[in-house]
Amino acid sequence: MDKRGLRNSPTSQSQRGFTITELLIVLTLIGILSAISMPTLRGFAATRRLKASAYTIRSLLTFARDMAITDRTPYLVVFDLDNGRCWLASSETFNPSTPLASALTAQNSTAATAAQNNTDGNPLTTTNSVQQGTLTRTGGILGVPNPMEQDVTLVAMITNQNGRTLEVNSGVGYMAFSPNATSEQALVYLRNTRNQIMSVAVEAASGRVTVQQLAAEDVETLGFETPQN
Repeated sequence: MDKRGLRNSPTSQSQRGFTITELLIVLTLIGILSAISMPTLRGFAATRRLKASAYTIRSLLTFARDMAITDRTPYLVVFDLDNGRCWLASSETFNPSTPLASALTAQNSTAATAAQNNTDGNPLTTTNSVQQGTLTRTGGILGVPNPMEQDVTLVAMITNQNGRTLEVNSGVGYMAFSPNATSEQALVYLRNTRNQIMSVAVEAASGRVTVQQLAAEDVETLGFETPQN
């Protein structure tokens, strides 16, 4: 067989692979496409984290409302705007003048209750009691801070307490739910680094909680300052 014919056959040409120039072209195209899509991916991630934080707050508020009805005692959700976190509190341990200390009191109270349930002095029984406590009602939730997602901040909280509208931009605020499911008209605003704003609203008459992402014109109307990156 003619070796020159073998070298020039279609099969041998298809197996010769890519040249360095072709590889560089492909890598360049990949780099360009990545640079174009990266801002979109970052924006998607920022929006996802904002929504996740908003729905975490909604779940905690709804749980507080349900527990107030079940236990026939008021429950609260406390917001620490400076540190971007919130937690469930009971009216039995919550002190409005020292809300941060109330969270620690609630945790210690849960642990003490579990320890009192141990009647035989067996450490294993104590462990089981603690585990059982965390699985029932508010045992593992009461006083435990829920931090916001990365780059998500609590920018403002507006409540209507005792007929007065109160706006909190820093420090600590709270929402309370009564045993008949009512609350006080309230709003919490969350923001991400793209200056997207979501609101979590509580309806006074029913305690119903809703989540909404605000349009750009609504954000401008609210007058929130653009975060510094």
